[in-house]
Amino acid sequence: MAAAQLEAEEELRLELEAVAAVYGDDVRVLRDLPPHLFVHVRPRTADDTSQQFVELFLGIKASSQYPKEPPHIYAVESKGLDENRQIYLITSIQNKANELSNCPMLVTLCEEAGEILSNMNHPAGDCPLCLYPLMGEDKVGSELPFMKLMSCYHCFHSDCIMRWWEWLQHGDTNPKEPNTGAQTSIIM
Repeated sequence: MAAAQLEAEEELRLELEAVAAVYGDDVRVLRDLPPHLFVHVRPRTADDTSQQFVELFLGIKASSQYPKEPPHIYAVESKGLDENRQIYLITSIQNKANELSNCPMLVTLCEEAGEILSNMNHPAGDCPLCLYPLMGEDKVGSELPFMKLMSCYHCFHSDCIMRWWEWLQHGDTNPKEPNTGAQTSIIM
């Protein structure tokens, strides 16, 4: 029995080494046995941070029964994900963990998170300045140009942020009419 336990522990150590090899500085191992780790997961954008609209610090906490019993998956922190998208992401990864019971799965779960984040890599919600949607819900190509603040991932319509910046600089008391996608006027 002791030999089987030592072999299982060695397999877990090798699995943690594989996660560290793939994710490098983006992984933090909180506990080796049973594994508990945080992994910083980003969408696949060839490391072009200007094209990253979402990110996740994924928590993976296994019990002493891992891998027979799948680990608990949770979000430690996220950017650019509203509550619904975060729930979908965590539920999908947890479902993948359930499918892979009895198999080493830590790297696979992190890769699954990256794949889902890549599919979710677009701004969601409303512009915080004008409160109109950043992306059209049913019209392909109906979105207005937008900008992302790099540190927090908040997105704004480009026109809205420029008007706000102009107002900050000049204190314009008569701001121009907003030009959002919610307004429709035809000039003939």
